[in-house]
Amino acid sequence: MLNKRKVPHSLVREDVERVLDKNTPFAISESFRMLYTNVLYLPISDKCRKIAVTSPVSGEGKTYISVNLSITLANNSDNKVLLIDMDMRVPRVKKLIQSRVPHAEKFSGLSEYLAGIDSTVNILKTDISNLDVLFSGKENTTPIGLINSPKFSALMDELEDKYDYIIIDTPPVNIVTDALLVLDKVNGYILSSRANYSNINALNTAIEAIRGVGGDIFGVVLTDANSKNLVKSKYKYKYPRGDYH
Repeated sequence: MLNKRKVPHSLVREDVERVLDKNTPFAISESFRMLYTNVLYLPISDKCRKIAVTSPVSGEGKTYISVNLSITLANNSDNKVLLIDMDMRVPRVKKLIQSRVPHAEKFSGLSEYLAGIDSTVNILKTDISNLDVLFSGKENTTPIGLINSPKFSALMDELEDKYDYIIIDTPPVNIVTDALLVLDKVNGYILSSRANYSNINALNTAIEAIRGVGGDIFGVVLTDANSKNLVKSKYKYKYPRGDYH
């Protein structure tokens, strides 16, 4: 069972405030650069590296990881990056990053394209160099058929030729099977876990579920570890911070 406490940072407003930008504390932005470095050295031979981000249950920071990893990949290299919100059940990416996408509210997303409502897919440019985003579109409580469709496979094949990295935010793997449906379309998975909230048994169950279908797990990212200390730190770092636009 999960700890009986409120999920930290459960409000959308709080998550929006934690999206990386030029005002992000150095220790936090540097943590994502460390994650970027680990991703950079993953043993993936494909020209386009495709990584799904999931978590055992909700509230463990998977969308926070997906968004900030995508921003860091785009800001620290010349690679073209696409962030896809494939959590059509409870989409969060748009709420976190819409301020970085001009007129985001006017556009539909993945679910409308896969359902045949839109004839073209709305891949949008952000105000971050090299970072595009595909929102989930309208919430869909039964997206399995859309994810399993030949149309989604064809879309992924097309996108591979256009991007160096594709980061896919997927629903929690212990709650629904959506994340496992992209097994043959990604190189592997990153799991998100939250300090003082996540349960080790649930994490082991998620790991077993992914490995049970032959998926590769690249690692587990722990969020909110001593986050208050990091944010309040007054230490004067001597190293250059780098830029988050």
